[in-house]
Amino acid sequence: MRALGKQTISAGQLAILYVSYMIGSSIINIPNPMIHFAGNMAWLSITVSALMGMLLLSLVLYLFRCYPDDEYTACLNRVYGRWIAGVFIVLLILMLFLMLAYIILDIGDFFTNTMMVETPMYVFNTLTIVVAAYTVYAGIEVMGRMFFLLMGSMMLAVVLIVFLAVPLTRTETLLPLFTEGIKPVLHGIYFSFGFPFGELFLFSVILPFVRKDSRRDAGKWLYAMTALSGFLLLIVILITVMTLGPLAGDRKFSLYAVARLIKVGNFMVGLEAIVGIALIAGSFTKATIVLFILNYVTVRFFKLDDDKLLLPAISFITFLLSMTMFRTEDEFSFAVQVGWPFIVMTVGIVPLMLAALITLLRRNMGRR
Repeated sequence: MRALGKQTISAGQLAILYVSYMIGSSIINIPNPMIHFAGNMAWLSITVSALMGMLLLSLVLYLFRCYPDDEYTACLNRVYGRWIAGVFIVLLILMLFLMLAYIILDIGDFFTNTMMVETPMYVFNTLTIVVAAYTVYAGIEVMGRMFFLLMGSMMLAVVLIVFLAVPLTRTETLLPLFTEGIKPVLHGIYFSFGFPFGELFLFSVILPFVRKDSRRDAGKWLYAMTALSGFLLLIVILITVMTLGPLAGDRKFSLYAVARLIKVGNFMVGLEAIVGIALIAGSFTKATIVLFILNYVTVRFFKLDDDKLLLPAISFITFLLSMTMFRTEDEFSFAVQVGWPFIVMTVGIVPLMLAALITLLRRNMGRR
């Protein structure tokens, strides 16, 4: 087994990892708060957020073109210097711990609220982090191959539910528009840009793993997958609004709730179980990718030779965080919906935007 720094993936495998990361947990968690914030105009908020995600992706790809052989921490060191970059990297590591704990907690929360309500949450949290750690141990090449099947099954389940839910939809639920002005739409943009589109900056860590002969197509794949992610989230939000109506903003795990309404004859019922399994697979893929990034950034920060040395400790700390950070679901919801977008923008996006600006100025000054 090769070390993490020596493994490579193709541009197609990068696209699979990227779309797994973008819609893995968001496709089940986005509709409810988006509709709660923006009402019938949630579709506009997610569209604007996807366009903003395209702009952010252009900055990520610009830095990658400028420093193609540097992993993300080395890029920050080159731009900011050792000490300033060290502060940004420490904040990034802390943010990744929070992010991974949130995803693990969300998986346990989904199980204990829908499918297995009498099972303790620590059972699901433990299983998720252990399997994710073993997958990261196998390496990014294995992740790039196996996630194709997981994401294929998830997308198939989502498409099936959307198709079967069409007869239940009512277009009049999309009206009226802008009943409370523009502020709810802006609130929806704030939330959906922070989660998931603002999180795409973390793929600055993954990009150097792409084989050099495939890097020419990496940008095209990422733009296409960003558009696909925005389109899928848009469709799910529209179906949720048109199916659940006024209850759409109050029903947690909206796509699962939509699946419970579907009944074809007397033989096709209980589709929510299939959807639940597929959505958990999507959340697992995102948790695994975040754990990989966290492990890689931490190892590079401490300049360790063994890429797997800190993986058990990181996994155990994440499990403890997922079990102890919040006492109630309301606290968790507030942290994700209000605090998390702000953390993503300040800890992740601002340093990346400044790095791109500084790099651009240096290159322009060097040409004079």
